[in-house]
Amino acid sequence: MKVLFLPNWKVPVLEKDDDSIQAPDKYIKGEPYWFFRFFPPETEVDIIDFQEKNILHKLEKKVFKTYIRQSILAFRKRKSYDIVISHGAQSGIVFSFLRNFCSKKKPEHYILDIGGMNGARNNWLEVSILKLALRSNPYIICHSRIIIKNYKNTFKNLVNRSVFIPFGVDTDYFSPFENSSGEKYILSFGAGKRDYDTLLKAWNELNYPNVKLKIIGKTLKQEEQLPPRVELTDKVSIRKLIEEINNSLFVVIPLPVYNYSYGQMSFLQSMSLGKTVVVTKTPSSIDYLTDNQGSFFIEPFDADDLKAKISFLLDNPEILNQSNNKARPYILQNFSEKLMGKRIADFIVPNLMQRKSLHLR
Repeated sequence: MKVLFLPNWKVPVLEKDDDSIQAPDKYIKGEPYWFFRFFPPETEVDIIDFQEKNILHKLEKKVFKTYIRQSILAFRKRKSYDIVISHGAQSGIVFSFLRNFCSKKKPEHYILDIGGMNGARNNWLEVSILKLALRSNPYIICHSRIIIKNYKNTFKNLVNRSVFIPFGVDTDYFSPFENSSGEKYILSFGAGKRDYDTLLKAWNELNYPNVKLKIIGKTLKQEEQLPPRVELTDKVSIRKLIEEINNSLFVVIPLPVYNYSYGQMSFLQSMSLGKTVVVTKTPSSIDYLTDNQGSFFIEPFDADDLKAKISFLLDNPEILNQSNNKARPYILQNFSEKLMGKRIADFIVPNLMQRKSLHLR
């Protein structure tokens, strides 16, 4: 099986492994790429990333919100592949549109829809354009059930061609190690789609002199006053982030509310490192977390609820320790990268075999 993969991020090709880069962000020559290592062994994967060095890339990203050149290159090469997989609408919409002009819809097209095509907005003009592009009927893989639910109102033709497959963590890469820090701190991280205002409001009303709140990825607004014992850090390397998660008491991921998939990488990776997570209950996070199984939900934008959860964990170290011990087994059992890869393969391969069988007839 030959696969052409279209990611909406840059994927450098490496001669040898670089442990400072996590799996989706690197292609090591001679080794299977990312979750495809859990596909049938004869699977071959080629990649066309979003062509960052191309002069048109900034225009594509800011104005058109789609990677046009990437899609055109993929369309020209499509006949050499059994399937094309686009990660995200930016890398999938134009390719899907071009397939409308093919008499034979070969190869099959799959879109991993992370953001609900257009942020799950119900804008008439946006939806009309997307409906035109999606008339080629790609298969859809979603990382949250809410996206398929939204399709019932916007893209009805895609509902029966869609499947929910949870995101999975590379549990070898995100594996706990001995804490040699000596610091006592709670960690929160993420540069986008975070409700840090609620977190800081909750923290301002707490008084734990020996515990610090670290936030990685937030920048300080000019007029903003930080509560005591708060440390802000700009973006860090993935290895540094893993170290910070591993050495924390627990992790808080405060989320705003959107009707698509987001945030799950952060809280699942933290749990894989053996850390309890406190996470906002959103249409996406409810597909992944269960209260008291290495995680605790908080209500959206509710500083009092968040304050209560933080206090509960800091005041009850034995319960926190028990919760930390539950976190990694929960991920291994339910949300590993291996499980994700096998689930995606189980969805794609039978479809491919069925199409080939019909073609032979």
